[in-house]
Amino acid sequence: MTPRLIEEHSFQAREQDILDATIALIDEHGIESITMDKVVAVVPYSKGTVYKHFLGKEDLFLAVGNHAIKVMRDLFRRSARYEGTTRERMLLLNISYLIYAILHPALFNSMQCAKSPSVYGKSSEQRLEEQSFLESTVMETITGIVEDAEKDNQLKIPAHMTTQQVCFSTWTIGFGAISLLADDLDQCGGSEGLIVEREMLNQYNLLLDGYQWLPLSSDKDYESAIQVALKSVFPGELILLKKNGREFNFS
Repeated sequence: MTPRLIEEHSFQAREQDILDATIALIDEHGIESITMDKVVAVVPYSKGTVYKHFLGKEDLFLAVGNHAIKVMRDLFRRSARYEGTTRERMLLLNISYLIYAILHPALFNSMQCAKSPSVYGKSSEQRLEEQSFLESTVMETITGIVEDAEKDNQLKIPAHMTTQQVCFSTWTIGFGAISLLADDLDQCGGSEGLIVEREMLNQYNLLLDGYQWLPLSSDKDYESAIQVALKSVFPGELILLKKNGREFNFS
């Protein structure tokens, strides 16, 4: 490895150390309480060194958001590669979003902060470009499943809609259900008795049946199918969930 590559590797490793420390602080205290001074206090680097990596608190938040997208994208890509029907792959991808939210609550919450105009206005152009690129790769993964479904004659997108709109409709169900029902996050009032993964599967089956995405839920047991898919694609994550006293219940 050349000196220049060693220097770049050290720079990236140091930046990841700062990100990991920030994420730990967010997990413990919440993102609203984070300041650059608090981050400097928990990392083995000087204030000047930290500012060599990040313009300020907002730039750091955007970097955390970009890291969050990378973690989520990995789960999505693994879901998309599952050797099942396109509908199973789409269901698995959206359930993997719940896995992400439960195992990485600080990242799940940080992504919303990273989208605020105040963060955008004080972040580096490079980090903004990185976010745009990462979001496009996430969208490519989701749209790829829809396009495969069309190609396999398992889905015909309604004439008044686009592939993007179909993807958006699935995203809103996942985000809404997780935000309102996840035990591991703050629940909404009136949610007693509702299990987030069960309600997600119910809502997705209603939505995908409405699109006539084959096989329909009347023709396939998706409760069993998603359990099989989860064990195949996310065995490590299921172990982590179980260690935290969490096992998925779709019935």
